[in-house]
Amino acid sequence: MSEAVYNQTIEIPSECQVSLEDKTITVTGPKGTLKRSFPEPQTAFEIKENELVVSTQISRKRARALVGTVIAHVRNMLIGVQMGYEYEMKIVYSHFPITVDVQETSVIIKNFIGERGVRKARIFDDVKVRTTEDEIFINGIDIEHVSQSAANIQQACKIRDKDRRVFLDGIYVIKKTKGDVVKSIV
Repeated sequence: MSEAVYNQTIEIPSECQVSLEDKTITVTGPKGTLKRSFPEPQTAFEIKENELVVSTQISRKRARALVGTVIAHVRNMLIGVQMGYEYEMKIVYSHFPITVDVQETSVIIKNFIGERGVRKARIFDDVKVRTTEDEIFINGIDIEHVSQSAANIQQACKIRDKDRRVFLDGIYVIKKTKGDVVKSIV
């Protein structure tokens, strides 16, 4: 194997373990285990002491960007297994009160803008959803599953054929929490 043209490193925290198997990275921490495969042939992985080194032998911009992308995914995995992620969503309605129920792998939205039918949003198995009267909290260690579950709930309440500036009913993400760090959307 020839010398790497470009590489980036990420430090592995003391409470986390990272293991490599071919192109699959497994991260284990206090909250659980995440596993992800990076099948791109341009990248190479190596664990040196308490650092993960991602490198490429190609000097093109796309290959260097791919190294940065892998580092960002591993960073999200490390944060997830240490602190977890939480999205807070607000249930907004003007006239017809919206009822939200959580079933095994879906969220059921009833009485949305007075509709008789129900709307369903798919949630991932490793994501926990709890509701209050006007809020929904989505928790998990995989940021992609947590954010996609929130997006599915928001998309299930999409209003068609009406002016969105007038009909503001829906369920919207208002806060994203990464451990103790809060990013307010509103």
